[in-house]
Amino acid sequence: MAIPGEDSSKNWWAEGDTPVHNDSRVNYFVDGRSVMLTMCLHYLKARTYIYLASWGLSPTMEIVRGTDQHAGPDGSPKQEALLAQLRAVGLQEADIDFWRSHTLTLQEVLGYAVSKGVDVKVLLWDCLPLPGLAYYKPKEAYEQLVQVGVTCIRDDSARGIVHHPIESLHQKCSIVDGAYAFVGGIDPMIGLGGDFDRWDTTAHLFSAPLRCTQEGINPHPWHDVHAIIEGPAAADVEYCFRQRWNDVVQRHSWDNKLLLAEHPPVPPLESQSIVQIARTVPEHTYKFEPIIVRGIAQLYANALNNAHHFVYLENQYFWL
Repeated sequence: MAIPGEDSSKNWWAEGDTPVHNDSRVNYFVDGRSVMLTMCLHYLKARTYIYLASWGLSPTMEIVRGTDQHAGPDGSPKQEALLAQLRAVGLQEADIDFWRSHTLTLQEVLGYAVSKGVDVKVLLWDCLPLPGLAYYKPKEAYEQLVQVGVTCIRDDSARGIVHHPIESLHQKCSIVDGAYAFVGGIDPMIGLGGDFDRWDTTAHLFSAPLRCTQEGINPHPWHDVHAIIEGPAAADVEYCFRQRWNDVVQRHSWDNKLLLAEHPPVPPLESQSIVQIARTVPEHTYKFEPIIVRGIAQLYANALNNAHHFVYLENQYFWL
């Protein structure tokens, strides 16, 4: 996202894939607690569809925990204040009853959405089951989601003799009713063995009871960022999801009823943001056009070329 008023002669944007938007809003989250809470609220409020694509996914993971769900005993001032906040952000009484009476795992929340008639589709990376390379169990996640009525498929597009064994489908995004999209680095997952729980607070406490696994393990702290996009730019995230989903369905010759159609556009919003959705699609992965997309690399290159005084980078890793 660029800042309005920057030198318009500079080239900030990626070319050849998605447009630049002046009609959408972006807000950012640091660490898993805040973004998973916001995701949960949007999933509960969904009216027509939820699409979710993930690098890894743990359906039985609690995405809302502790005082975020129960601020105090029923009837206490703190709990009543929390319920008032839930109503203020748009939850209906049935949603609040669900909130109060269920463990807010991803499986429970998506299953509840299905029970209300929401079309929920999940696209999982079908990672190779190799020791040291498998971060979660896609078949098990698939079965747990299908059990509650979610339509789920496993994307094996990064497999094959032309792909490196550790190549992955790394997108972590979800779309709600076409108007909201979540993108970033946080997937709703607890890694195999319980060492890496993406739900964490900004304090990153070494000992955190809300992150303790059934085996008594305290996972390593997890620091990452995510964003919510509101408005027409969210449709570009959905476009990416739809391309991937349909490509997998067609490649496996599955029922055409699984294919996703394009939804009507959402209205533009007044915004101070300039937004573009960028992605990476390597060669030999999908059959849709363009075959190769290097939008993220373009954005990095353009930003570095536009730097005047200093560059600050924070990332999990770099390929140099």
